[in-house]
Amino acid sequence: MASNNGATAPDGVRAVIEQISDDLERYGAANRQVATQTKLLALNAVIEAARAGEAGRSFSVVAHEVQRLAELQAETAATFQRDLLLRIEESRSRVGMLEGARLIDLAEALVQLIVRNLYERTADVRWWATDAALWRALAEPTPEHLAHATERLAIIHRYYTVYSDLVLVDAAGRALANANPVYRPKVMGLDYETAVWFREAMATRGGDQYVADEVRRSRSQSGRQVLIYGTAVRTGGDTNGAALGALGVYFDWEAQGATIVANEIALSPAERARTTVMLLDGQSRVIASTNPALLFQPFDLETGGHLRGSRVGADGALIAFARTHGYQEYDGMGWTGVVVQR
Repeated sequence: MASNNGATAPDGVRAVIEQISDDLERYGAANRQVATQTKLLALNAVIEAARAGEAGRSFSVVAHEVQRLAELQAETAATFQRDLLLRIEESRSRVGMLEGARLIDLAEALVQLIVRNLYERTADVRWWATDAALWRALAEPTPEHLAHATERLAIIHRYYTVYSDLVLVDAAGRALANANPVYRPKVMGLDYETAVWFREAMATRGGDQYVADEVRRSRSQSGRQVLIYGTAVRTGGDTNGAALGALGVYFDWEAQGATIVANEIALSPAERARTTVMLLDGQSRVIASTNPALLFQPFDLETGGHLRGSRVGADGALIAFARTHGYQEYDGMGWTGVVVQR
C-alpha cells in the first residue's frame, strides 16, 4: 500500500532503516569524540596529580577511575553500535526480499496483461477471416469484390484502433486489399510470398489455427513496430475449406507496447525515476521498454531455470522477472516481464 507521500511500503521502510543507520553513524562519531576527550582529560588529571605529589594522590585515584570508565563507555558504545548495525543489515536484507517479491508480482502482472490482450487478437483474425467479403474477393477478385473487401477492412480498422492495418493477400502473395489508406501504396507494391506470417498462415490446416509473428518493423509502414497475426482465408469461410489466401492483422505494437510498460505498473514517481520496465520475447530480445535505447537489443537475463524470481545485478540493481504462463490456448510465445530497479 502506498504511503501518503507516494512511496511504496518497502521504500518507506527502507527510508526509515537508512535514516536510523545515518543517525547511528552520527551518534557513534559523537560518542567516540566524547570518549576521546574524556580520556585526554583523565590523562591530564593523572599527570597533574603526579606533579602535586602526596597532595595529589587521592585525586590521581579519581582520575584513573574516570579514565577506566571512559574506556568502558567507549567499548560498550562500540559493541552496541556493532550489534545494531548487524540488525540494520538484516533489516535491509528483509526489505530487499519484500521488494523483490513485489517486483516479481509486478513483472508477472505486466506480461500477463499483454498476453491476455494478445489472446483477443488471435480471436479477431480467425473471426474476420470468415467474412464473406474477404473470401469472395479472393475467390473472384473483381473490382466490385475487391472494393467491398477494402470497405469491410476499413470498417474493422475504424473500430479496432489497436491495429495499424489489416491486409488481404492472395495465394500467390499479392496484396488485394488493405484497411489503412495511408499505407496502401506500399502494401500493394509488396510481395508477401516471402513474409513469415503469410507463409505460416497459408500452411495452417484449418480455420481454428492462426500464426503470430515476432515483433518486427513493418516494411509497409516505414519501419513502424508491429506484431502480425495471420490465418488463412478459406473457401466459403468454412473452417475446413481450401486456403484461398491469407489475412494479416497488424497489431500496433509501437503504440500499445510503449503504453503498457510505461503506464500499467503501479510505481510512485520516485520509483519510476530509478526503474526500467521491459518485455522480452522468447529469444530474450527487448521488445518494449521504458528505456527506448534498449529496444530490439538482447537482454542477458539469468533465471537459474526459474520461471519467476529476482536477483541483484553486478551494478547492484534489483532485477525481477516473470515468464508468461499463457492464457487459454495462447501460449504467450515465451515472453517475459522484467523490472529493473536501481
